[in-house]
Amino acid sequence: MLDQVSWIRRRDFHVLTVGLDTYTTDDRFEAVHVEKNNDWTLKIKFAQLWDEGLYECQVSSDPKISLFVNLSIVVAKASILGPHPLFLKTGSSINLTCVITQSPEPPVFVFWYHDDRMINYDSSRGEITMYKSSEDSTTSRLFIKDATAEDSGNYTCCPSNTQATSIPVYVLNGTYGERPAAIQHDANISTSSSSSPNFSFLLFLLLTAIVSR
Repeated sequence: MLDQVSWIRRRDFHVLTVGLDTYTTDDRFEAVHVEKNNDWTLKIKFAQLWDEGLYECQVSSDPKISLFVNLSIVVAKASILGPHPLFLKTGSSINLTCVITQSPEPPVFVFWYHDDRMINYDSSRGEITMYKSSEDSTTSRLFIKDATAEDSGNYTCCPSNTQATSIPVYVLNGTYGERPAAIQHDANISTSSSSSPNFSFLLFLLLTAIVSR
């Protein structure tokens, strides 16, 4: 008789899978195995915070073999760097930097909005770039040259894998009432706003054990 491979959630000692059979009503859990391969994978779709913890891959050999895997759920966060709100003088450039952290996989997309209008494809005076800035963070930049009063408003960075974050931008003529000192002439100043943690998780997490027969 061939050895059976089981996945057990140690928090409550719930046997999740035995072989390719699933023993839970939670259909997010699935055992994956390729024939003639010693890899057995526990797939958890749409992982949630409560899925964190210790999991055991158990082989019904004699003696029994167990491999323990600790699962941590990553919560991505987005923020716009720099002063908040942002005041600029007419003719300056708007340069906003949105950083998505605690994200092992980069977002599929990052949309930018000016008030309610998406501006990703409005390339007449600006551009948007996105790049992976470190192992678990991605940066998206919005650049608009020759800002006018019409460019004032709320700018929102909206990544696919976490909650959006926004910043108000004011483009002034340099004599704005009591706030002239707040006007910034430097085109390279970035803006910021902090977003609260968003419970948007990786689409699925894989726990893989290599079983030696």
